[in-house]
Amino acid sequence: MSGLRSWLRPGRSQRLRLFLYALTLASAAYLVVNLANVSRHYHEAGSLHMLWHREWRGGDVLTGLLGEGLFQFFVLVLGWSSFFRLRTGELAQLRLRRSEAKYRNIINHAGEAVFLLDEDGRVQEWNKMAEQLFRVPRRNALGHGIEQLDLGLQRPSDLRVEQVFGDVRRTGRSLTYEVLVGREGGPSATQRTINLTVSAIRADAGPLGDEAGAFVVIARDITSEKQLETRMGETEKLAGIGQLAAGIAHQLNTPLGSILLSAQMLEDSTCDEDQADDVRRIIRQTEQCRGIIKGLLNFARPTGSERSRMNLMEPIEETVFLMEKNLTVAGVEAVVQAEGEPWVYGNRNELSQVFFNLMANALDAMPNGGRIAITVTPVEPGELLITFADTGEGIPAEHQENVFLPFFTTKDYGKGTGLGLSIVARIVHEHGGRIELDSTPGKGTIFRLWLPRAREGAARTALLDDDA
Repeated sequence: MSGLRSWLRPGRSQRLRLFLYALTLASAAYLVVNLANVSRHYHEAGSLHMLWHREWRGGDVLTGLLGEGLFQFFVLVLGWSSFFRLRTGELAQLRLRRSEAKYRNIINHAGEAVFLLDEDGRVQEWNKMAEQLFRVPRRNALGHGIEQLDLGLQRPSDLRVEQVFGDVRRTGRSLTYEVLVGREGGPSATQRTINLTVSAIRADAGPLGDEAGAFVVIARDITSEKQLETRMGETEKLAGIGQLAAGIAHQLNTPLGSILLSAQMLEDSTCDEDQADDVRRIIRQTEQCRGIIKGLLNFARPTGSERSRMNLMEPIEETVFLMEKNLTVAGVEAVVQAEGEPWVYGNRNELSQVFFNLMANALDAMPNGGRIAITVTPVEPGELLITFADTGEGIPAEHQENVFLPFFTTKDYGKGTGLGLSIVARIVHEHGGRIELDSTPGKGTIFRLWLPRAREGAARTALLDDDA
């Protein structure tokens, strides 16, 4: 039934087909009538020879045929001429539609968002990548002004249609713009950077020549490229820091060496136990400073470090001891708990630097006092879980993905370099471990570190069996 309904639909092709049927029937009737007349004359003549002799003398048969069917003949000639002319136009329209379908198919399968705007800024074409990039369906975009659509632009006033079209016409070439796109409540809180290339369609633009005066816009998401550029810039910063650190390392290590030597001599000469504790704290802090300088050099220009089998509680307890006065002044309680003897295979100074940086960050997050809980627990298979939990202000959700990036900091200017947690992550990864962050703003932050346990008697990191 649907096929019959489509066949009866009065379209251009259907009308042309009916016209062909009518011409065919009329031509067939014309031939039948004239053949019947010829046959009648043949029977009257009695033979083909007599018919030819009679026609040669008087031309009665041909004259009768032309006289009786001349009007019908001209009507048929005119009809067939009109049919072929209409058929030629129909084929041209068909080729045009196929060409349009081909180019529309190419645009829809393009790897970048492509859309067509008329001179008033109304959307004439909107491909699939444009739907995905701007989250606007094609049916909602066609026929609407581009400025009326909710494309999620952060600053729509920076991209006015009249101004952009005017600039493209005035320069006579394609122009490229960068815009920020981001939606609140979307799957990702990060912004996206979109590159827009606007080109005017000229009258000699091939298949798009009929759209002269319109504009083609190609949109491309360059967020990953921007992030790569940022990381390259950070790498250059690190290279600069490495050169700077190499220049000042000697100048810093020299006075630190003098301080360390003087403190050791003072430790040997003092008899007061309280003063001796203060001197030992100075010695450890000085050694910690030297280790931080070395860690900064290793971060900028990583080098091999000596590792050995060690008890993880020793650098943790030393860090708490070194920061005892800071904890007291800040009103922060530090609690350390461990199950058994947590042995790892690592570098003592580097791991001390990890715990020092985590403790320092926890102190900064608790200006009104609080509690730091450090627990070391063996987990399977063959790992140690070190947990640093504080009751501080927490880290906002939008910053949690970036806290381990170099030079990223949420502290005020001059209070943080943004290197602490990035150094922590690097050291943990170099020790074959991993680190995760769990933070709730207003309730606190938990850092979880997993390090491989050292097998007793082994010279390198190994996983333990269940019954080890």
